[in-house]
Amino acid sequence: MSLKPTCREVHRLVSEGQDRDLSILEKIRVRVHLAICDACTTFNAQIGFLRRAMHKFEIPADTPGTPPAPAKPDAE
Repeated sequence: MSLKPTCREVHRLVSEGQDRDLSILEKIRVRVHLAICDACTTFNAQIGFLRRAMHKFEIPADTPGTPPAPAKPDAE
């Protein structure tokens, strides 16, 4: 395993990093690659944009087939 991963490895790590914490070595490898690869830097930014957009997206409660929203705790 080299310190500089391939673009394919970086895409996989960036995607996995959305679902789990990457190890220190994985984070270093991604950062080293992003420092020199514009295409992967763009991919990383696009994944971040999509994640933020999906967190802001709300499905109306009356949409058929929509699971019930979790109960919100009472605000005091």
